[in-house]
Amino acid sequence: MSVKLPVGICLVLFLFLLQLWAEAFTVVMPESPVNEKEIVLRLKEGGYIIYMRHGATVHSQSDRTDSDFENCALQRNLSKEGKDTAQAVAAAFKQEHIPVGKVLSSPYCRCKDTARLAFGHFAIDRNLRFALISDINETIALKEHLRDLLLSEPDTGTNTVLVSHTANLKEAAGIWPKPEAVMIVFRRLGKNRLGYIGKIEPGFWSSR
Repeated sequence: MSVKLPVGICLVLFLFLLQLWAEAFTVVMPESPVNEKEIVLRLKEGGYIIYMRHGATVHSQSDRTDSDFENCALQRNLSKEGKDTAQAVAAAFKQEHIPVGKVLSSPYCRCKDTARLAFGHFAIDRNLRFALISDINETIALKEHLRDLLLSEPDTGTNTVLVSHTANLKEAAGIWPKPEAVMIVFRRLGKNRLGYIGKIEPGFWSSR
């Protein structure tokens, strides 16, 4: 037996659902691609969130722990290429006078080493750890945490950097950060609205 709701209740429900839809997390894509040189110019002004995937790694290694983050011998680590790219980032950011404020890193060694070599300082955020090896509830929690970080305002005149993994950004914003060491640049547009600016491939820093 079907139940007909009064028109007034239907209208209230419709407006409620419309509000939920309007407040849903949204990634706004640019009308036209922004090239890497233009992104660098924008970064000089500050106000952006840079999501950087850790540098290139030694793929013959594998993670054998999801809790002992201090023991790098149990993890996949940066290769020489990964370290070289991170150092190239450090040199370029210094040369271009790109202001960096907060740097938050996953607790995995490959992320901490990337952050240290590229930016010189970082704080560990355990909620930036690898999302793929988490259970569903934990994955949802990590996704929501990353969304909050992506929507946060950087300190005045600086850019915030998040150094993490592939799956985390895919879960939070629907974007795969590939290849290793790629930077995905965002800017907060308003409540639950995140502007995608573009990406900087790792080869850009060494080919300048």
